[in-house]
Amino acid sequence: MKRNGWPTASELLQELAGAPSDDRSDRLDQLRWLGRYGLVQELEAVVGRLRTSPHWDAPLALEVSRAWLLAGQVHQADLAFLEADDLDPSLALVPNVWGLWPAPAGEQPAEISKLASLIRRWRSLEPVALANAWRQQAQADWTLALTIPGLEELVLLLRHGPALDPPIEPFLAELVGEEMIAVNPAQAYQFWALLTDIRPDWPHARLKAADLALASGDQQRCASWIATASPDTQRSPWYGDIAARAALEAGAISTALDHWGQALADAPPELAEVFRQRRREARRGPGLLQARALLDRGEVEAALAVLQRLVADDPQWQPLRALLQQAETTAAPAGAPAEAGQSPLRFGQFLEQAAARIGLSLPPADPDGPAAADLEAARQRLEAFSRALSDAEARFALAA
Repeated sequence: MKRNGWPTASELLQELAGAPSDDRSDRLDQLRWLGRYGLVQELEAVVGRLRTSPHWDAPLALEVSRAWLLAGQVHQADLAFLEADDLDPSLALVPNVWGLWPAPAGEQPAEISKLASLIRRWRSLEPVALANAWRQQAQADWTLALTIPGLEELVLLLRHGPALDPPIEPFLAELVGEEMIAVNPAQAYQFWALLTDIRPDWPHARLKAADLALASGDQQRCASWIATASPDTQRSPWYGDIAARAALEAGAISTALDHWGQALADAPPELAEVFRQRRREARRGPGLLQARALLDRGEVEAALAVLQRLVADDPQWQPLRALLQQAETTAAPAGAPAEAGQSPLRFGQFLEQAAARIGLSLPPADPDGPAAADLEAARQRLEAFSRALSDAEARFALAA
């Protein structure tokens, strides 16, 4: 099982869905990450398979106890600890206070002794005391959270969230904020990536992880965190902005514009201007280039679809309108004369699509409508359409 760095929760679940590994170290690695991410159902299934495997022994049962503790399942952790003692009483994991069984033949192996002591410490330590000690160390060096001991103690703190006052989350947000991100973006990315999978319901961690994944070029993980974001996270205007930039990186210009539209709907005025500018730059930069590339490759229908959307959102910008006209000309049958009424009809369809995006109801402009024979009625309809068109142009100018 080869990985680059650490597994996300999604990657870990994909590993478990595949063929199980026979390597003991792989099993231990999966156990520990399942515990850190609090994936209780998956952990229970893995433990059930381990109990029937040739790997099952006292040291592995002790690792299971550790994983259950990290997952916040204290009772299950205690049972696994007792099971480890039953599997190998010579390890003397449970104190023999009354001298009810023979003393162990030799010393307890150092690795077993260390793990058993760690589990006992975690079981006896009060959350507030653990929080105070962890905060003090993290303030001296926040990369403590990227070490195994520091990460696992942080996991325990997040599992004991309701018992902590003040809560740990604001401290973490300040601990690795914009200043630390600028100084060491790679480690900051790992910090927030781990936190969003440990606490998938925390919007701040999810947005930070997705944003930093996008900045580092890790589009696959960014897309995964966007797709699995909680409803609370999706209500943030920053969610729409990150999703839009991710879609733009993937070449999905229409999807990007839709996400920015949602971000604008949810954003306060000071943020709305930022998102509006990014959407405008996307239309006039990557959007225009994508449409031109499609035309150059002869994919005229695809280019038309992109350009119609871009012009609907940005009707005032001449380069987009000119490219749309070029695409429409290219799409027309070679040597075929323009049919009467086709241009107005296409223009009318464009206006209807554009008006629908801003909720404007346009009067019909069909030249073959029943009122066409009545000159006065036609004149009134034309004036109404002209007024609606002027109103639409004004709204588009404001929204562009």
